[in-house]
Amino acid sequence: MKRSANIDLSEKHYDASKVENAIYNLWETHDVFKADNTSAKKPFTIVIPPPNVTGRLHMGHALNTTLQDVLIRYKRMEGFDALWIPGTDHAGIATQNVVKKHLESEGINYREYGREKMIERIWEWKGKYGDHILHQLRRLGCSCDWSRTRFTMDDNLSLAVRTCFKRLYDAGLIYRGKYIVNWCPVDQTALSDDEIDTKDGGEPGHFWYFKYPLKDQSGHIEIATTRPETMLGDTAVAVNPKDARYKDLIGKFITLPLVGRDIPIIADDYVDPAFGTGCVKITPAHDPNDFQIGLRHNLPQINIMHEDATMNEDVPEKYQGMDRYVCRKAVVKDLEALGLLTKVEERNVPVGRSYRSKAVIEYRLSDQWFVKMQPLAEQALQASEAGEVKFVPERWDNYYRTWLDKTRDWCISRQIWWGHRIPAWYNKETGEIIVEIETPRQVVENPEQWVQDDDVLDTWFSSALWPYSTLGWPHDSKDVERYYPTDVLVTGKDIIFFWIARMVMTGLFNLEKVPFHTVLINSIICDEDGETMSKSKGNGIDPLHIIEGATLEDLEGPVHEAKPSNKDALIKRLRTRFPEGFTGVGADALRYTMLTSATDAQQLNISLKKFDEIGRPLADKIWNATKLVLGLLEQCPDATPQAPDLEEQWLASQLDSTIEKVQQAFDTYSFHHATEALYHFFWDDLCDWYLEIAKLHMKEASDAKKRLVCETLLEALSTFLKLIHPIMPFITEEMWGHVHPFIQKLSTKGCEAKETVLALASFPKSLGRSNVPAQKSFSVIQDIVRTTRNMRAQGGISPKVAIEVVAVPNSREIGDSIHASHTLVVKLGNLKSLTIQESAPEKFSTVVLPSLQLCLNMAEHIDVDAEIQRNKRALEKIESVILSLTKKLGNETFVSKAPVEVVEKEREKLAEAIGQREKIEATLEELAG
Repeated sequence: MKRSANIDLSEKHYDASKVENAIYNLWETHDVFKADNTSAKKPFTIVIPPPNVTGRLHMGHALNTTLQDVLIRYKRMEGFDALWIPGTDHAGIATQNVVKKHLESEGINYREYGREKMIERIWEWKGKYGDHILHQLRRLGCSCDWSRTRFTMDDNLSLAVRTCFKRLYDAGLIYRGKYIVNWCPVDQTALSDDEIDTKDGGEPGHFWYFKYPLKDQSGHIEIATTRPETMLGDTAVAVNPKDARYKDLIGKFITLPLVGRDIPIIADDYVDPAFGTGCVKITPAHDPNDFQIGLRHNLPQINIMHEDATMNEDVPEKYQGMDRYVCRKAVVKDLEALGLLTKVEERNVPVGRSYRSKAVIEYRLSDQWFVKMQPLAEQALQASEAGEVKFVPERWDNYYRTWLDKTRDWCISRQIWWGHRIPAWYNKETGEIIVEIETPRQVVENPEQWVQDDDVLDTWFSSALWPYSTLGWPHDSKDVERYYPTDVLVTGKDIIFFWIARMVMTGLFNLEKVPFHTVLINSIICDEDGETMSKSKGNGIDPLHIIEGATLEDLEGPVHEAKPSNKDALIKRLRTRFPEGFTGVGADALRYTMLTSATDAQQLNISLKKFDEIGRPLADKIWNATKLVLGLLEQCPDATPQAPDLEEQWLASQLDSTIEKVQQAFDTYSFHHATEALYHFFWDDLCDWYLEIAKLHMKEASDAKKRLVCETLLEALSTFLKLIHPIMPFITEEMWGHVHPFIQKLSTKGCEAKETVLALASFPKSLGRSNVPAQKSFSVIQDIVRTTRNMRAQGGISPKVAIEVVAVPNSREIGDSIHASHTLVVKLGNLKSLTIQESAPEKFSTVVLPSLQLCLNMAEHIDVDAEIQRNKRALEKIESVILSLTKKLGNETFVSKAPVEVVEKEREKLAEAIGQREKIEATLEELAG
């Protein structure tokens, strides 16, 4: 079996573009990601939150799917039958709008085109573009079982939707009725409460105060409203029965201005006497609270708007056909002309907007289908309280429960064509309703007497069945039996209500089991300044640009597309930081960088610069360190290894500790702890220390020691590749292909020769080699070598110059440890000599460390006068920088007008410069002494 992309290892830097596609093809060719429902392994299942078929990859997808992939790869390596089900959502409104725009560009009105032709065109579009985002997910390294890719409109998933609908209907949990709903005049469909965005604090608006004359001409009553145009549909004015101001008016009538309709003054406890004038205009067909009041008082319901929010024939002729906002101005003007407008107040008012079209919604009275939520929500609450569903971070559990406790009935019908058509048929003569999974016999026998409901179901209705419809439900499915409930759901907080809660409710209703035991809520992706990434702000980053690279024009694309108010500033910043574009870092670097920040915080700040500074260097280090180890392994003698020395005992202890930390981090979804532990072991322990030691030993040690060094290196590197594989799958699989032949040749702990593909290898287990004494002893070596190097650098002494060192240990044990590793310390530190004494010698520069004093003979290597002059020049230079920055930050115009991040960077520069000045002054004082 081919194990790598067979790329040229002589390259100085790792080139992901030469590796990633070839490695992914290797995995797919050998069915590495396929689950096996006949396996004796324990199953572990994740279903992907299905992206919209209209979607394209964004940074939220990148984080979300990386977290899922880490978990699925980890569990696969742990020996589970790991199944990650991919798929897409038909996204009813969004997809229909995309195709609608295509038709409009061809001069076609989709309504004139007709339902059947429109649906045909949508299927054509889906076939051409609908799986594009799934191919992009492959570029991220997602190890989904692509043979099980699902689409919410697939035949079996459609069957699942109809089955669930009928079961809920038969149980009395789905009903149809004429109710007030949220109506989007752009998409011209009803929306559920959860699909409405209302800005905290409201939006700028007005309160208009009007006089409504009493019918008997004895006076007037004053009302206040934020929507004057709806007064054309008023059917009452309500006051609180306890409000003494209006007690005598209850039961009287007013004559509705502009309309001439007589409407009653009614009493209702809902009215707050302290709000506005204490009188409320009641428009039952255009406000949900008014609708409830209307039901209590048996008021007429007058719908005054068409579906597109233009005024209909139930308003005076003058206003018919007007847009709602044009009508608002006309009504206000006409009332003012009649002397009925008393005042106008500017204030923020609550405004609901469609979360898709962003249009201000209207409340509209219409026939719709609803799901009774309370019985389903109660079951979901009980499951949560019993600990059957847990949230990570835990704080989202209360958020979830609060919604379940307060949720209202769910409007599930949508007035569009693309989606799951409601399986209900109406008798044209009698009005009888039949709900069936398949076309009823009566309809087949007498099609002219029946008509199917025109509406389709809310997209979230089909998504609510995703964890089991994707496994074959409602059929008796072996996959449902084996893989349901699934294990972990990874998603964002914004769909806790839309999706998570509804999956729990339908799962309990249809299968009597929650659909997953853990919900991992990932952070919201923000830019480097903490602003949520979005098209409208122009601050989004395309993950494929990070992976593959992008020209400056590519990077500016989102800014031009969004046309934000700060467009010029965004473009200037891009051109300053990336004048020629961005060189791709590969998927591994993207994944690793994101996971270093993937804490339980609500937001994750990301910049292009981070991927260059964090992910790319690590990929390069893995590339070059592996090449170095391979070169040393080529020199491995055929000998029996000697017993481990201190450095091998220390590295084995560090390796086992890293295994335990990474495993715990993955098990607790603390991915940033895993990246931290892996980085520290690889970069610090393996590369900076043991690999340097290994190079020394491979030059002059005995064959027995060289063999030990090679086996130690091979175990450490191969174990590291396994540990970090779930995070950085491509480069680790490539390097594994080059390392594995040595595993077959040499005896290596924790690795088997049959593990030819890293993605299918076993995850490392700690071998219980924790060795505290070895860690303490080796830390002494590290302190001596590290301090010697730092002192050399501070004194301007070349690393090639051997230096005399004296160690004054705090205890006999520390002294014995130094003595035992004397030769190693001398070589690593390039020391002229290393002597252990009971006191510090005179004229030596001394540094006090936790376990010893370290004394270096610096004087004989330093030209004191030259160093004093050099440091004085450096002091003058840094004083000039401090003066310039102080003057700049003292300029109130600069501080008040410059962007916050620019000012903050200047302050950081000043603090850093002051710190440098203090160090130089300390050095000069020491040299003078």
